[in-house]
Amino acid sequence: MTERPDDIATVESAMLEWAQNHGDRGVFTTDTSLRIKSWNSWLGIATGLSPAKAIGQPLLELFPSLAERGLDQAYKEALAGQVKILSHSLHRYVLPSATGEEQMPQRGQISPLTGKGRVVGTLTIVEDVSERMATERELRARIAAAERARLTAETASRVKDEFLATLSHEIRTPLNAVLGWTQILQSRDFDKETVRRAIEVIDRNASAQLTLISDMLDMARIATGKIRLEVVDLDVATIVGSAMDAVQPAATAKDVVLTAEFAPNLPTVRADRDRLLQVVWNLLSNAVKFTDPGGRVIVGAAASGNAVCLTVSDTGHGIPAQFLPQVFERFKQADASSARRHGGLGLGLALVRELVEMHGGTVKAESPGVGQGSTFTVMLPVTRADAAAAPPLAAASASMPTLGGIRVLVVEDEPDAREILVQSLTDVGAAVTAVTCAREALAALRDDGNTHTDVVITDIGMPDYDGYSLLKELRKLPEAQGGRVPAIAVTAYATVEDRRRALEAGFVAHIAKPFAPKRLIATIARAVAARSA
Repeated sequence: MTERPDDIATVESAMLEWAQNHGDRGVFTTDTSLRIKSWNSWLGIATGLSPAKAIGQPLLELFPSLAERGLDQAYKEALAGQVKILSHSLHRYVLPSATGEEQMPQRGQISPLTGKGRVVGTLTIVEDVSERMATERELRARIAAAERARLTAETASRVKDEFLATLSHEIRTPLNAVLGWTQILQSRDFDKETVRRAIEVIDRNASAQLTLISDMLDMARIATGKIRLEVVDLDVATIVGSAMDAVQPAATAKDVVLTAEFAPNLPTVRADRDRLLQVVWNLLSNAVKFTDPGGRVIVGAAASGNAVCLTVSDTGHGIPAQFLPQVFERFKQADASSARRHGGLGLGLALVRELVEMHGGTVKAESPGVGQGSTFTVMLPVTRADAAAAPPLAAASASMPTLGGIRVLVVEDEPDAREILVQSLTDVGAAVTAVTCAREALAALRDDGNTHTDVVITDIGMPDYDGYSLLKELRKLPEAQGGRVPAIAVTAYATVEDRRRALEAGFVAHIAKPFAPKRLIATIARAVAARSA
C-alpha cells in the first residue's frame, strides 16, 4: 500500500512537533548568516531563553562566548559542508546557562543543514551528559577504591610476611643459643667458668624471648581493652631510677654512658607503676640499642605546666625523616630487611604510645636525621589536688579516667560498633547521645538540648556524608551550636596516611579500629581538658 503525500506530511509534522516540544536534547537551526531560525523547548529550559526570544537573533551575538571559545570556526566549517563533534572532555559545554549557574555538562554536533543539494544553514544538537558524567565519576571512584583496596591488601600482605619472617628470626635466634648451650652442657662436664658463661647466655636469651612474648601479649591486651591500670601517685624520678638500674648492664656492656638530669621538686603523676616503668624501660632500651659504643643516653624530667615532661635523648643512629611519622606504628621498623643490625619486632615504641595515651599523656619522637641521634618526649598529667577526693568509679572501670559530666555525641552507622562506643563511654560516666549518620548529628547539635556537647566521636566511612564531610559542616555551625567542639575520628581507615589526613582535616585525634576503650577514654579526657585550658 502506497503512502499518500498528506500522510507523509502528517508524520513529518508530528516528528517536528515532538523534537520542538518534547525532545530530550536541544535542537536549533540557523540560516547561512547564522541567524537563529528554530529553537526547541529543551533549549529554552537549559539556557533560560524562550523560542520567542531566541528565534531571529544572530547566534554569535546572543552567545558571544561561542566565539570566545573558538566555536565560531565550527559554524564556518558547517556552512562549508563539514560536521563538527563537540565533546565534553574538550569543550565542556556548547551553550552557556543564561542564569550564571554552574554549567551543564554537554556534548554536541554542529552539522550543515542542506536543502535541494545546497547548504541553507546549520543544525546544532546539544545533549546533556550530566548523568553519564556522574556514572563515569562513580565508576572512576569505584576503580580508585578498588585500587586502594588492592594496594592496602598488598601492603597488609607484605607487612604480614615481613612480620612473620621477623618473628621467626627473633624467636629462633635466642632459642638457638638456649638449645645449643643446653645440649653442649649435657654432652660432658665443663669447668665452672664455662658453666657460668653458658648460664648467662641461656638467661639472657630466655629473657629476650620473655620480653618478645610479653610485648606481643601486651599489644593484644591493649587491642582488646583487657589491660588494667592500678593508678597511684608516683614519683617520676623513682620510676626512672628503677628503669636505669635495669638498663645499666646493657649500657655498660656497649660502653654507652647513661645519665639523668632531673629538675628539683618534681610533682607526682597518677600512673600504674609497672606500666610507667615499662614505658621508661622501653625508651631507654631502645636508646641504648641504637647508640654506638662511646655514645650517650640522657634522661631528663621537668615540670611543664600541668604535666611532667620526661625526655630520653641519645647520640645514636637517629631516625630518617620519612620514617618519623611511622615510628610508633605496630610492627614498623626503619630497616626491616634481613641485613638489619638490630633485632626486635617493632612493638616497643607502639606499646609506649599505647600505654602513655592510656595514662592521658602524649609521646612524640624527634630527630635531626640519620646519625644525629633522637629524642623521645613523654608528657604525663600531674596529680590533681582534688584527686584523692574524687568519687571512685565502678570496679570494672577503676583504671580508666572518669568522664563524669562530659557530654559525648557518637556518630556511627554500624550498630555493633555504636553499641560498643556507647557502652564504653557510659561505663565511665559520660552522657552519650548516639546517632547513625552525619545529618542526625548536625540536627542533634542544632537542637537546644545539645548545645553543650563537649566532644564528637565519629566514624569516617559512612554512607551519604562521611566523617570528613561531617567535620566540614560542623565547623560551619555557630559556636553555640557546637561549631568548635573537638572531634575524634574512630575508624577502620587505619594507615599512616589515613591518620595524617584525619589530623590535617581538623580531627584532634585519630583512633584505629579495633580500638582500646581505655585509649579512647583517655583521648576524650585529654581533648576536653585541652579545650577548657
